[in-house]
Amino acid sequence: MPDKLTFFTTFVTSGFIFKIVSEFLHEVCGHGFFVLLFGGKITGVHISLLWPYELSHISWSFTDDVGLTQLAWIYVGGILVCLLASFTVQTFMFCKKKVQWHLAIVLFWLAFWTLVNSTGYLIIGGLAPFGDVEELIGLGVLTKQSSLLIGLLFFALGFILLSWVLRKLFVEIYPLRKASFGVSLFWLIIPLLVTVMMLSPERSLAWSYLPLSFIPPSLSIALEYLLFLSK
Repeated sequence: MPDKLTFFTTFVTSGFIFKIVSEFLHEVCGHGFFVLLFGGKITGVHISLLWPYELSHISWSFTDDVGLTQLAWIYVGGILVCLLASFTVQTFMFCKKKVQWHLAIVLFWLAFWTLVNSTGYLIIGGLAPFGDVEELIGLGVLTKQSSLLIGLLFFALGFILLSWVLRKLFVEIYPLRKASFGVSLFWLIIPLLVTVMMLSPERSLAWSYLPLSFIPPSLSIALEYLLFLSK
């Protein structure tokens, strides 16, 4: 294992890089794949380095009319691909006994950002519809309630698995108690992301929802304390 400084530097740098990678997966491998599958043409791609303050987007065109079912697949494609990528990686890391530390960091961030990208879209979109979720609600594929429920269920599952993966990664560098505390500290990234999102002029989410974003870190503190820190 590397020294703590090398580990921390790699961890933070990889986090930023794979935030961008997850946006690429959402826009190009998600929406773009279905656009091309249905005979369309991708006319532009913008991957924002400032997400979640600024949204990434993709534009496309079709020479013929596009059916509602095809449109639904195109709009859900980004969320679907990110969910698939996240839980495939999470399952691999959960089942794999040993993964090299640098690969483990990369895979963790890939799983985390694709989870947040997809479930965040569903949860925030369920509270204040925008973007893909707004389009899917308009097409009758989702409702605000179903979007919120699906997002919460997938996030809860990912929260449990990723906490286990992150603890396993941290314990290679730190004693168990510090590693467990580090997991809880990590989940403060959720209220940070929500705050950045609320500052964006592209969103209309009320500030009254901000306290809800502290549920993951609060729950993590409680679970880590009961399972590890209290012993």
